[in-house]
Amino acid sequence: MIKAFCIGFLYLLGYVSCSYAQPSGWTKLEDKPILRHVVNDTLAFDIFLVKGSVETDLYYAAFLQTNVCNDQLCLPIEVNLFWDLLGTYHHFTLPDSHHFTKFDHAYFEPHDYEKLDAILKDSLSLLRDYQVIDLLDNTATQYSLEVDAVTRPTSVLFSDATVPGALYTVYTLWHIVNGNINRELAQYLQQHYQSKGWASLFAASDQAVYQQYFLDHLLPEDIDQYRGQVVHLLYVKDDYVPHAAIRILGDTFWHDPLQYNPVIAQAKQLKPHVLSVILQRLAQPNSDAKHLLKELFAWDKLLPKQRERIEQLLANGD
Repeated sequence: MIKAFCIGFLYLLGYVSCSYAQPSGWTKLEDKPILRHVVNDTLAFDIFLVKGSVETDLYYAAFLQTNVCNDQLCLPIEVNLFWDLLGTYHHFTLPDSHHFTKFDHAYFEPHDYEKLDAILKDSLSLLRDYQVIDLLDNTATQYSLEVDAVTRPTSVLFSDATVPGALYTVYTLWHIVNGNINRELAQYLQQHYQSKGWASLFAASDQAVYQQYFLDHLLPEDIDQYRGQVVHLLYVKDDYVPHAAIRILGDTFWHDPLQYNPVIAQAKQLKPHVLSVILQRLAQPNSDAKHLLKELFAWDKLLPKQRERIEQLLANGD
C-alpha cells in the first residue's frame, strides 16, 4: 500500500502538521510577519522579513516544521526557507542538530542537500507538472527494514528530479517554495518597494535581477537622485542591464558632455557591445570630450565600427 501526504492542491492520504517558531540565527527586521501563507487547510506558515550576516542581505524567510509522509518511513522535517526580495526561492538552512532523512530514516548526505537545493532552484522542474503518484514506479516495491511497511520507489524516468529515497520531501518542498508563495511575495514587493526605500539597495546589488528591477521601477522624477547609481550599472557584468541603464539616462545625459565625459574616461571598462551603443548615442562633444575620445581612439582593442564612430564625433562633433 502506498502511503502519501497532502500538500497544496494535492490531497492523498495523511495529514500535514506545522508549528510556527522563529529559528535561531535570524535577525527579523519586523516583529510581525509580513504575511501568512496558506498552502491548504492543514498547512500554513508565517513569512518574515529578515537580514543575513551582511546588512544588505535581505530575505523573506519562514520556519517550517511538518510531516511529509505518514508511513513512518521518513521523519518530519524542520527547515528554514528563504526567498529573495523578488519572491524567488534562494536557499534553505537546517536548525542545529536536525537532519533530513530518506527512506528508512537514512540521513541525507552532503551531496543530497546540494541536489535538493539545486532542484528547489529549478522553477521549471518536472515536479511542476506531475502528481506525486505519477513519479512512482508502479512495477516495483520497496520494503522497509525499520518498520512494517511497503512503498513504491521513484520511477527511474524521474530520478534526476529528486533525491533518491526522498521523493516526498523533495516534492513537498518544491511545491511550497515554488508555488503561490512566489506571486504573493512579488506582490508584497510591488506594494512596499517605494515605501521601504529599497531603490538604493537594489541598485547596489550585484544581482542582475535586482539591478533590472531598480531600473524598471525608477520613477522619472527620481532619475536625478539616482543618476550615479544608474551610471554605475553601465559597467556591471550582466549583458542586458547596461543597455537598460543607457536608455534610462536618455538623450539629456548622452547629449551633455559634462555628464557623459566621466563615462568616456572609463570606457575601457565597458563591454564592447555597451561601448558601441554609447558611442552611437553621444552628441555635441566639447573639447574635453574630444580629448578623451582621441585617447580612446588609440586603444588597440577598439572595434572597427567603434573607430569609425569616434572619427565622426571628432570631425563633426555629433
